[in-house]
Amino acid sequence: MKYIRLILLVCMVSMLCCGCGSGGASDEDDAVATFLEYQKAQLDIGRICGFGKACDEYICIGEDENGDYVKLTGSDLNGEFRQEKMKTDDLLSGDDMISAVYIDDDGSLYLAVSSVREDDSIVSRIVKAGSDGRADILTDGIEGNVDSIRLTADGESYVAGCSGGIIQCCSMDGKIKYTIDDGNYTDICIAGDKLVALAERNIAVYSVADGSTLENISSFDDAMAEGMERTFSEKGNDALSCNNIMKYDEDTDQIFMMLGTGLFEYKLSDKLGIRLASLKDSDKVYELWVEDKDTFVAVMGKQESGKNIIVYSAADVYADQESGQDVQENSTVTLYSLYYSEAYENMISWYEGSHSDMTVEYVWGIDDTNGISESEAINSLNTQLLAKEGPDVIIMDGLNVKSYEDTGVLMELSQVVEEIKNENPDCLETVMDTYRNDDNSIYAVPAYESFTALVGPKDEINGVDNIQSLVTYMNGLDSPEFGSDMSFYYWECYFDTLYPLYAADIVDLHGAYDENMLRKFLEDLKELYDSGMDRTTQEQIDEWTNEFGTYSEQTKKTVNTAYMSPLFNREWSGRRFALVNMKTTVESQYFYSIKEDSMAGNEANTVNEGYDYELWGNGDGAVYVPNTIFAINNKDEKKDVAIRFVKDMFSSDMQKLYYGVECGNPVNMDGVRAVNEMALEMGTPGGIVNVGGNDYMNWAYWRTDEYLEDYINKLRQLKSTSNPDVRVRSMIRDKIPAYLEDGVSIDETVESIDSSLSVYLSE
Repeated sequence: MKYIRLILLVCMVSMLCCGCGSGGASDEDDAVATFLEYQKAQLDIGRICGFGKACDEYICIGEDENGDYVKLTGSDLNGEFRQEKMKTDDLLSGDDMISAVYIDDDGSLYLAVSSVREDDSIVSRIVKAGSDGRADILTDGIEGNVDSIRLTADGESYVAGCSGGIIQCCSMDGKIKYTIDDGNYTDICIAGDKLVALAERNIAVYSVADGSTLENISSFDDAMAEGMERTFSEKGNDALSCNNIMKYDEDTDQIFMMLGTGLFEYKLSDKLGIRLASLKDSDKVYELWVEDKDTFVAVMGKQESGKNIIVYSAADVYADQESGQDVQENSTVTLYSLYYSEAYENMISWYEGSHSDMTVEYVWGIDDTNGISESEAINSLNTQLLAKEGPDVIIMDGLNVKSYEDTGVLMELSQVVEEIKNENPDCLETVMDTYRNDDNSIYAVPAYESFTALVGPKDEINGVDNIQSLVTYMNGLDSPEFGSDMSFYYWECYFDTLYPLYAADIVDLHGAYDENMLRKFLEDLKELYDSGMDRTTQEQIDEWTNEFGTYSEQTKKTVNTAYMSPLFNREWSGRRFALVNMKTTVESQYFYSIKEDSMAGNEANTVNEGYDYELWGNGDGAVYVPNTIFAINNKDEKKDVAIRFVKDMFSSDMQKLYYGVECGNPVNMDGVRAVNEMALEMGTPGGIVNVGGNDYMNWAYWRTDEYLEDYINKLRQLKSTSNPDVRVRSMIRDKIPAYLEDGVSIDETVESIDSSLSVYLSE
């Protein structure tokens, strides 16, 4: 145990301090604290073609709301910029467009002018508009659009970034010196005798002289790596404006970059990247200008509106200006889950994308490669928590929440939960109060939930609410023409669908064990399993496996829509009903697509008009499984940051997106409604599903208000919680194959499970 604990602690500390690659940022905190943000002039301009400084004046070239190219000039970043319409008669003709501008120190402009040929291809030329008013074409006939221009240090050549990630170096007399085609890039800059290309996951360094590759750097700390990826993905947004976010400063021999996660300095000589500031503004960065190592000027804004000049500075010259605001220091919170989940990775990525001042480090106990058992991972976590160490926020899925309450390792959250409800008034209180005690204390709060539902004709499935009535209903139907009645082809399908309905009755949240309910579950499971498999052939099992993979493969890559698919084309499949774990909004949206049964290109038909889904449960009502259950480590450090992160997880902005099957259905109903609002802003998202040779519409949202509110009303019916304790589940599940398939009696199975549970529950 000590060895495992040591490994986890070392991994956590390493990720918190250094990230995943070389180039740690040990001085980052000090640097961030010194920088202030200053809002400066607003530029009444739409497209940005270039920004720079010449002869002690700042110059911006762009396009105004009338589509005219204009030049804005100002000596004071906070003052008014003079605007004049550019004389383009000698530069442009027809539908020519300026796609990039480089502003030289003497005021000369190097412009990339693009034209569209008759075959819709693009050709560009580079034009120099001198400060004396003379215009000269330097290079003509460059294939594709030029989105960046950089002059070499000696002023005798220039480098042009072209479409498709191609970089060309040309002499001033128009001769191409070399071409680099090593892949797409975000931005380029000239760093003395080096040409540097920033890409999604690497920095490529070339010789300015001949374009030969000098090195390829791919190791960065987490914040810089995330910033590089995010900035690369945003390059296409507002593609008509410039994207000059990387600059070289000769005095310090450093490269400065304005990435999605902040302002960074990077030194090629030692491959060290340091974040200087975590930016609060979510506007797109169009241009970065380096005044000196302590002051940076950025042109920022939104595609459809005007642009602003923002200064980030630690210099004394700005210190007394009232407009200065602290650039918020980046906060780090560590998030833990028992099992690794890509869904949580996706959730973190979205969160960091809209919270630039927060970094979330994700750690876990078990994955497919580390060979750690559930017991080992849980014991290791417990040891850390008892020592006032370990992760700041714990996703308690799979853990026995109640067993932690009296140990003092978790923070009491009743006040936090009330604040969440006040900020998000339409949350499912039943789900959020899952772990509320008689004294109103709460130590964990679910952000999502899943449930089991029976799908079928409403007048037929009404009252089919237990295994016996389901078996009777199923046996009264003709066998499907395609596949089995429920698309259950393995014992795991039966167990994983039914167990959540019985889990809290077998062992409740407080650890009370009912052997009779265990026996009832085993009997019901076997009755459904035997009845279903009697109506299923080996050929059907093989066909399903060939199409969807083994059961373990399915659970890693898919939601449960495959179990409902044959309901689209029932004339072909002969399917009548489905028993489904509604793990996410995706299954529900899929159901309403089935209800419409609309073939691609046609109106909805009425064949499934009478279909509905009934929530299954126990004697206490419809059962839900609490998912993404948040708790906070009760250690002294990071509580404020952890509370903020947990509260943010319940906001509509976070709950409106699908992250993956481990997360579940939203607990915030305003988040559900925001899902549809976002979908309608995108258009009418959906796709095609082919069933039996016909293409049917699969809508990725609720197409009517009636469907949306019906789904919300279904969630409001959830009453009784399941018990997500993974160790109890594993002790039962391990005995199921022998019981269902190998002839082991129910008495032997109960006795074996009893033995394991008794030891665990007595700990």
